[in-house]
Amino acid sequence: MILLRGLVTRWLTDDPQPGLVEIQFDDVDGRAHRFVEKSAVIDSVGAVHPGADYPIAIGIACRPHDQRYRPDKDDPINSVDLSPWGVGDEGALYSVDREALAWAPPATYSDLSVVARQAVALVTFRRWRATVGLVAPELDALEQHLWRFATVVPETFDAWYEADGLMTLEPSDPLPARLRGAIESAGSDPGHVRSAIDALVEITYGGLFGGIQSGSSLEQLNTVVEFAARQGITPAPADPFIDSLWIDDDWGRPSATLVSQWRDVD
Repeated sequence: MILLRGLVTRWLTDDPQPGLVEIQFDDVDGRAHRFVEKSAVIDSVGAVHPGADYPIAIGIACRPHDQRYRPDKDDPINSVDLSPWGVGDEGALYSVDREALAWAPPATYSDLSVVARQAVALVTFRRWRATVGLVAPELDALEQHLWRFATVVPETFDAWYEADGLMTLEPSDPLPARLRGAIESAGSDPGHVRSAIDALVEITYGGLFGGIQSGSSLEQLNTVVEFAARQGITPAPADPFIDSLWIDDDWGRPSATLVSQWRDVD
C-alpha cells in the first residue's frame, strides 16, 4: 500500500476508546493539514498512547489519483486521497511530492503503474485462457501487442499503436468469426469474453491521449480480475509487480528485464 508520511502530534483524549489523537502532514506547498482520528486507525503496534513522546512519525494509507508537473518542481506531484483508512475529509485530494510517500506491504493494484496493471491483467487473462483451453491466434497476437507497450519509445509508438487486428474493431463490431467460434468451443460466452478483452485493451489505450487518471485503468483491471474470478480463476496478485509504482511514474518505465520477469509470472 502507498503511505503518506505524517506525524501524530499529540494525544487528545482517552474517550471514546481507544483514544483520539491529532495527526498532521504537509502538502507540496508546505501547508499543514491536521485531523483528529482514533489512535487505533493509524497505529497497530501500540506505539501511540497517552504517555508516548510526541510527535511520532507515521504512515497514512492513501490512494493515488493522478500526477502532474509544475514549473517550480523537477519531479511530478502526486494527488492522493486518504480513503483506505477513512482519514481526512471524504473526497478530498492532497497534492504531495514523492518524498512524502512510501510503499509498504501488503501490495494492492492501486499501488501499481499503468504498465504494471496491464501486466497483472495479461497474466490473469492468460491464466483464464489456459484453464478453459482457449486457443486463439488473435488473442495470442493481442497479448503480445499489449506486452510490447511496456517497452515502446516515442520513435516506435506509431508503428506499435495499430499493429494488432483487434485494435481496429469498433465497439459495435463483432468479434472475428474464427475467434468467436474458438470462444464458444471453449465453453465461454463471447459477450462476456468481449467485455474482458475490451477492458484488457482499455487499461493502456484508455489513457493514451489524455490526462491519465488512476481510477480509469484500475477500473478496467478490476473488470478483468472479476471476469476471471467468476470463472474460478485466481487473479495475479499485485506483489510481483511492485517494482513499478504509480507514485514513481504513473505510466511506468520498466526495463526490458523487468518486463521479462513479469511475463514469467505463472
